[in-house]
Amino acid sequence: MDNKLDYDEKVEINTLKKENEFDWIIASNYYNYYKAFAQSGIIELHESSVSWIIPYKGEKGPSLAFRIRLNDENAETELKALSQGIRKGEIPQMWIVTPDSSPDNIIEIMEQNGFKNLSEDDDDCEPAMLLRKKDFVPYIKENSRITCRKISTKEDFKSWIDVVNTALHGWDMIDAEHYFTWVKSENINIYLADINGVAVSTCATIKNGNTASLEFVSTLEQYRKKKAAALLCSHAINDLLNKGAETVTLSACGHSVHLYKKLGFKNILII
Repeated sequence: MDNKLDYDEKVEINTLKKENEFDWIIASNYYNYYKAFAQSGIIELHESSVSWIIPYKGEKGPSLAFRIRLNDENAETELKALSQGIRKGEIPQMWIVTPDSSPDNIIEIMEQNGFKNLSEDDDDCEPAMLLRKKDFVPYIKENSRITCRKISTKEDFKSWIDVVNTALHGWDMIDAEHYFTWVKSENINIYLADINGVAVSTCATIKNGNTASLEFVSTLEQYRKKKAAALLCSHAINDLLNKGAETVTLSACGHSVHLYKKLGFKNILII
């Protein structure tokens, strides 16, 4: 018997391997992002079969379960136990199901136990996007009024925080005092764009080995469509690639998808 694979079979297998690789990269970068909030000292990071972040009592900030790895045979029992913690406010109410969650039918099991899949009918869900080094298309500066810089001082970080909370979150989710540890981190870089000296656009990168994620992309509403975000993201990505990153991931929404595609990002179908 001839055990050689024909061309189509080889393509199919290689494609599947690549998709699985991208799934892992995206999930791993998700985790790195959420875990970064614990560096503030006011957010508890719980890592177990279900991992989550939640503010310590009396503090404020993100609250989210982001990694689900339940036992195939006992998933329903484990979920029921975790539901008690949710009712007590000890475990976040919002959970994100990432590509490597287990068991495979976790969403079905969760729905059977009273969880609601908010993304099921969500036309505005954030698609995962990935940029490979060879696909990067740097943005060419057209506006001399825009300046971009990696920030290092608490004063600049406060300006960054103000833009992020205003333009991205809509509330004071993070503060400069607790999260300044990000600026000092070796794997996190914080970037700010000014127009005529006014802080208008932000982003950050979190390096994870030879991959990284682009986070906190935001622009004040009155300064949008002036190319500040495009120039700032291009600046940040270029730094990453120069430091050895081979891929960069992000979550996109709305019109920002067009911006990222121009930089070379591609939508990734999570299977």
